[in-house]
Amino acid sequence: MPRTSSSISEGRFPIWLVFLPFALVGIVNVARAPSHAPVVSRRQLALQRSRQKPPDSGWAAVETSRSSAALSSEEATRIALEKGSQRVRAAAAAVSSPVRGVVTAEALDAVLPKGAVVWLTFSNAAYLHFAQNFYLSCAAVGRAHQLAIAALDPPSLSSWAGLGVPVLNFSVFGDASDFRGIGADQARFRRMGAMKVAAFLSLLRRGRPVLCSDVDTVWLADPEPFLRSRAAAADIAVTSDCLSREADANKRGDSRRFDPKGVWFCGHNPQNLYGDCKSLLLTTATHSSGVLFLNPTPRTLTLAERHLEDQRAFNMLAVYHVYPVDENQAFYPVVAAPPAAETGEIVLAANRSLWLMPLPAGLFCGGHTFFVQQSGERRGCLNVHITFTEGGVHGKLWRLREAGLWGLEPEQYYDEGRYLSFRPPPVPAGPLPAARVEPYDDESRCVKEVRQYDDKEGLHGVTIQEAIAQSPRLQAHLRMADRYLVALRDGMAAAWLLNRTFVFPQFACLCDRSEWPDVMPTCRLENSDLEFPFRCPLNFLLNVHFMQGIENGLQGRRGLPYREHSFLTHPWLSRRLRESRTEVRFRSDAPSAAAPGLVELPRGATDAEVLAALGPGTVAAGSAVIMLSEAEDVLGGFEDAATGAYVRSLLDQKVLYGSWCCSRTNFHRPGATAFYTKPAELPLGVRATAVREARSWRLPLKGEF
Repeated sequence: MPRTSSSISEGRFPIWLVFLPFALVGIVNVARAPSHAPVVSRRQLALQRSRQKPPDSGWAAVETSRSSAALSSEEATRIALEKGSQRVRAAAAAVSSPVRGVVTAEALDAVLPKGAVVWLTFSNAAYLHFAQNFYLSCAAVGRAHQLAIAALDPPSLSSWAGLGVPVLNFSVFGDASDFRGIGADQARFRRMGAMKVAAFLSLLRRGRPVLCSDVDTVWLADPEPFLRSRAAAADIAVTSDCLSREADANKRGDSRRFDPKGVWFCGHNPQNLYGDCKSLLLTTATHSSGVLFLNPTPRTLTLAERHLEDQRAFNMLAVYHVYPVDENQAFYPVVAAPPAAETGEIVLAANRSLWLMPLPAGLFCGGHTFFVQQSGERRGCLNVHITFTEGGVHGKLWRLREAGLWGLEPEQYYDEGRYLSFRPPPVPAGPLPAARVEPYDDESRCVKEVRQYDDKEGLHGVTIQEAIAQSPRLQAHLRMADRYLVALRDGMAAAWLLNRTFVFPQFACLCDRSEWPDVMPTCRLENSDLEFPFRCPLNFLLNVHFMQGIENGLQGRRGLPYREHSFLTHPWLSRRLRESRTEVRFRSDAPSAAAPGLVELPRGATDAEVLAALGPGTVAAGSAVIMLSEAEDVLGGFEDAATGAYVRSLLDQKVLYGSWCCSRTNFHRPGATAFYTKPAELPLGVRATAVREARSWRLPLKGEF
């Protein structure tokens, strides 16, 4: 089964850190059934292998050499905080809070109304920008006056106190790092857990309900009406990594789509079992402490006092119990708790001693549900947790930007500048690979649909050549990705030529990604609600964490600033940027007449023609936004050879490479990843001039009138 990772390129098994943004779900065991590879012709294999470059050459080498070019977490944090502090300070000043700065649990309890929920998160210096964005989301839903920040180091304590936000002092922990590798440092790991337990207990012991969230979550709407009406009887309510809203809601087990004995990552409904697949014994239900609601009941206090310190511990206490238990005492089969015997929303856990509510996956949305299945649309989500991402801190931040949920940019971010974007190549009309989820009873219950096997090195899955051969969806996805890269080559080159900030479009994808090969051959993570085609995050096409720095340029020449696809539709976008726009179309024959707000260029226009039609001194130059109606193979080259070579070098190093992952368990080894086809280089110098002069319609250039 897939695991999620903060960085697919870093090759490191991630450890979940509760209440901190480097939040990753644990690996799970899978029943593996050996199988034979599908029969593939020599011609097919040759074609497919052409996509797979060896790791020491070609694009694989380019990809693995880029880590040094990406911004560090510290640098990204510094830049974000410099931009966003004024927004946070203004929001904090507008909050009617009876206490500010460093406070104690006693002081907080004394000033809040009786029964009011304390909203809580944990912050350290490495993730201060995420914590500030989280704060703004709490303010937006009207709950910042109930929020306390537990500071885990002196810098974050000082920062929050300076902003006038109530902050609990747990800075004795003293760790300002990004927590990478903390799972291997057990002493440090336990100290971090102790800080969290102390924060919980200081409030729970005063009879305060606590709503604790990771700082890499964002509140989209106020959850308290839901918690008061449906979670009041639970001891603890917690989010899960369930990938299907439909499976999560299948409390009675009567959906024909799902196995009534349990669904991967959603096995928390009444009557769920692990079936007869014993190797799945500890994998079906995965609770994710992205959002954790604790009622101050005796049962909750007992659990907290037994060291509720991280997701692994929570799962073990609530589901696996840490200590051996008799079979009839275990979490499975799942049993509805007395207050929810009919609805099945609350179940018994922790040796049948705890009333646990798995929060609805359609309201408390995980990263896959929100960013992939819903393409960043809210659709009723109260909260979104940035899980199932790649690229570490950069990848998480980019996901928030794409969804319009990053609030730290200053006002001028949405008012200044000149921009260029394009409409991406559409997925061809006509029949597409099947987009419906297959019924569980069409498959062997404990054998994956993908024909996986262990190779001689112990890697599990199939080779990328075998995966492509047996997955029409992956084949179609790779073809579209190749077209998208060609469009990016031309669209970004045009933006650089015109000295405009490039706005990425949102692309449609035909295959999901996963570091675990069970995504094959359906291209859909098992039991997710994903439909095809779907508007996918940019990291499905590019390595966004390596793209950082393209705005700075190379060799002393200017770079290419860029924005996320949601920028041009963001509610904060100024009127000027909304209304001042020019459309550019490409055609093979000369137009009969020009229309207002429209510029037409020859298909295969060179840099000289682009500048002549859209550059300095033209009407279009005054437009805030230039929108290309298309960008796939619309440029004919650079007559200025030196400029063309530089732009290509810039794009090659930062953008024009990407890959699909993964058909095998170790994505760093050859044969697990499909690299997209590198776009052809545009003609330079006299070759580009020859392209222009060979056309029947070409724009007059300076000196040719």
